[in-house]
Amino acid sequence: MSDIRVALVGAGRIARVHAEAYRHVSRGRLVACTDPVDQAARALAHDYDLAVAPDLDALLKDPEIDGVLIASPNALHPEQAIAALAAGKHVFCQKPIALTLADADRVVAAGEAAPGQVLQHGFMLRFTPPLPGLRDRVAGGELGTPIAARAAVFGWEPTNDWFYDPAQGGGVILDTLVHFADLILWLFGPAETVYTEGGAYVLDGAKRHHSPDNATVTVRHASGVVTSMYVTWTAGHGNFTLETYGSGGSAEVDLVRAQAMRTFAKPSGWSYPDLVWDYGYQGEQQYFVDRIAGVVDGSQAATAAEARDALALVLAAQQSLDERRVVTP
Repeated sequence: MSDIRVALVGAGRIARVHAEAYRHVSRGRLVACTDPVDQAARALAHDYDLAVAPDLDALLKDPEIDGVLIASPNALHPEQAIAALAAGKHVFCQKPIALTLADADRVVAAGEAAPGQVLQHGFMLRFTPPLPGLRDRVAGGELGTPIAARAAVFGWEPTNDWFYDPAQGGGVILDTLVHFADLILWLFGPAETVYTEGGAYVLDGAKRHHSPDNATVTVRHASGVVTSMYVTWTAGHGNFTLETYGSGGSAEVDLVRAQAMRTFAKPSGWSYPDLVWDYGYQGEQQYFVDRIAGVVDGSQAATAAEARDALALVLAAQQSLDERRVVTP
């Protein structure tokens, strides 16, 4: 079987992360890219030996392209995913699925109307060791009955103003915490209530757009588990910690402290590799290609409906912050 040919939509920071991941993906390869900023598209194409398309429509009309990888600003995700499905392409879309539940529902419907096409959403934590193993332990009862979980999520400071804009990126809760929203729903089941405290403490963009750069979100799951998540764009270098407690034991994941390697160099100090980026993004792209090739069943990936559930949770968290009350997703 020939390689699955994938086109990249977007040429920003996250697009480059995915492009780098494809250096290590078997049975699939990136062949083209497009971005409204021509200079960015051409720079990406030069670095990864890609063709440059003038726009998304040109990619969708190309019969040689099997799938598209959508790595554009958040607000563009639903329309681009729907257009790609309508064109008969397989779709991998970065999180979030959309910025509103109405748009998310449209994507879910488009995916259901195209059952022969893969529609996968970008929640790479499902593919980042040791989190799949943690889920197996929780589901298998090794920790007893789950009781509580605590997380700290350190996102990278935004590189573009749209990240802060509620109509384009949504702030730290919608843009960054959505990863952990999917993760805790995957681990502990549906959310029953959400309560959030936080605000724009540091970053000028967050203050200007009245969106948070730090927040603490408490979720009570229908299963009875209570999850507390602190998310920040300013208090860490990247990656996360997660502690899970049950009636029969506990488990801790710390990708800030416990890395496979650490180095110290003067004058910069300690340095840690980014396992989330090295393994998670590569893992989810390999899984996407393997689904198209029929090698895996797709059960590990986030469905469009699950991506919608993660969006519903972070929207409820943002609503709780805005209205200073407990919200039911």
